[in-house]
Amino acid sequence: MLALVLALLQQDASFARAESLLGRQDLRAARVIAEQLVRTHPNDPAAHRLLGRIWLAWPVVGRYQALEEFRTAARLAPADPEPLYWQIRVGQYLGSDEGERMMREALLRILAIWPGCRGCWETFGQLYHSPDIWRQADRALARHPNDPFALAHRAEIAIALEEPGRAYSLAAAVLALRPHDVPAYLWRAEAGFQGGRDAIGYAWYDSALSYADLDSTEAIWEQVWGIASADEIRAYERTGPGQLRQFFDRFWGKRDPNLLTRENERIAEHFRRLDYVRKMFHLLHPQSIYYRSPLRRALVAAGGRSLPTRLVPEGTDSARTPGGVPASIDARPSLPGLSTPGIAYRTPIGTNLLASGDSLSFFSGAGPDLRAVADTNGQLGTSRTGLDPRGLVWLRHGRPHERLTGVLDPMRPQRLVNADLDLESWLYDTPEGPLTIAFVRGTGGLAGGHFGGDFVFYPVTQHQVRSAEHLLASDETRLAAELPVRTWIAAFQGDRPGTTALYAKAVAPQAAMVLWDTATAEEIGRSSGPDLLEVSVRPGAYALGFDVAVGDKVGRARRRIHIPLFRPDTLSLAGIALAPGDALLDREGALAAMPADLMYPSGKPLVSYAEIYGLTADAQGLARYQVRYTFAPVRSLPGRLLGGASPVVFEFTREALARGAVPERLVIEPGRVAAGRYRVTLAVTDLGSNVKSQTVALEITIR
Repeated sequence: MLALVLALLQQDASFARAESLLGRQDLRAARVIAEQLVRTHPNDPAAHRLLGRIWLAWPVVGRYQALEEFRTAARLAPADPEPLYWQIRVGQYLGSDEGERMMREALLRILAIWPGCRGCWETFGQLYHSPDIWRQADRALARHPNDPFALAHRAEIAIALEEPGRAYSLAAAVLALRPHDVPAYLWRAEAGFQGGRDAIGYAWYDSALSYADLDSTEAIWEQVWGIASADEIRAYERTGPGQLRQFFDRFWGKRDPNLLTRENERIAEHFRRLDYVRKMFHLLHPQSIYYRSPLRRALVAAGGRSLPTRLVPEGTDSARTPGGVPASIDARPSLPGLSTPGIAYRTPIGTNLLASGDSLSFFSGAGPDLRAVADTNGQLGTSRTGLDPRGLVWLRHGRPHERLTGVLDPMRPQRLVNADLDLESWLYDTPEGPLTIAFVRGTGGLAGGHFGGDFVFYPVTQHQVRSAEHLLASDETRLAAELPVRTWIAAFQGDRPGTTALYAKAVAPQAAMVLWDTATAEEIGRSSGPDLLEVSVRPGAYALGFDVAVGDKVGRARRRIHIPLFRPDTLSLAGIALAPGDALLDREGALAAMPADLMYPSGKPLVSYAEIYGLTADAQGLARYQVRYTFAPVRSLPGRLLGGASPVVFEFTREALARGAVPERLVIEPGRVAAGRYRVTLAVTDLGSNVKSQTVALEITIR
């Protein structure tokens, strides 16, 4: 018995001595002791684990010896996850597909032992997943049917496998064990959207938002940060306790594609895109050293093997000097294995696209999270999203209007032979014009194989650089908006001091008007209905949303708008309201009677209404001013006037009690303005101060 005790004490001393030597990086001496321990105690998992750690720290070589020792330790202690943790470290060090297989093998075994292992699921999520890999993970977790962590991970797996019914049930089981679990609410929401049951998806997503401040996992943010702007990311980082629900309401509110419905269809659209890009654009080799090492990316760029983004086809204008002499051929290969015979790619003079040090400006519009993983080769977000660049663009803007393979630029579709699987370019039609972006697969020849076969950005023109800047700094809905938005908007002084009342009426049975603060995206005012819309806000710059609906068809308009300030000490005019009728009207009556399409019957009287602010008063408190109404004919065709040949003018000198707002009314008798199209303005001259002001022109049609 004493001999056994002495042997154990000697063994403990040997372990302690080896640990001390390993800590001092005296690897040779530590290895001698550890190998002796393994020979003496071949069935002791701790001895094999110690020797494996020494081999892992060995310079240059030793990783495979370490792996063997860790696998032996895991076999000897099948319920102990620690040897498996060290196996993960070996895979992380090696990188590449082989290292990823090592990591996956260990992680699957850990999940089978301990589903709640801290950080293991997150690490597993960074690896490549095929349906078979997901199912292996599901089988490992199924060994723990009552464990909330296992149930939660299985719900996430069911979403990845497009099994919404199973995901919904598994998330329900999680909520039974952990009420108000935000990720479980999100999985039920995703299951609803994935299964085409949007009403359920909206309901559960709203439940998740209700408990956003309890979400220590930041699961809600992780689902949406890929479409966030730089300002939104900074705002999220500044958001304090109790304010997350408000933040996400603002985040989605300004993206609402249909202001007339209760649901925000952009949420469902986002989850459908997210589901699609996870499946179609996930990284094939996320553990390649290129993606995991900023130093490696810097070395690739410094070694001249960065993306050949400066290359254009020989013979194009941009490939020549100002004198017409061809530019020198770039010494680096452009597209190894993809070049078309007879087509050389040359460096344009004066062009420096995505050169070293330019990545900050290239991604200046994207969020900090994108810029943090962007390099001179234009690689984005791989460590966080698991998506290649195509997935990031698709997530933000949806399916491109044109998607070409084997082509660098859709604007000049020159096809490269045998490049359909390795090169593609996208085109988005926008109100500002077409935006194009290209991607190339990093095959064995390109960039020395450091991209591991995944797609990377490949802009070849300044237009594509500008397009990428826009596409990575914005996001758009692709939900149909078929109707034109035809409306007038008029501004008057608000009832509350310091406010302005904005009125609008649309040519549609239903319309909605919303104003958002441009800095915070907070909704400031909203009005909807079939007739006159009114929103009262403080003057300033806003984002305006105006939607119309006729049956199932909708129209959508989004733009910036400046709401004017009407000062009591400065002459100014509100918008002019013009309605059919022969009796003077007040503000609300004139605006309500004003037709949405601004079309008036000929031969009928018209009544106008406006308001004058800031008139000066004389000693008796009276203001004297001159008003001038002008109906200027609008030319619709060269040499042809709609309406009379000369403007129709009504001019009067008036006197009124000077006050904050002085109404200006006029009834125009039938026949005074002939049929035609006119630009109507009202000008007022304050005779006391000799100051003049004029309304914004209102275009009307009389027929």
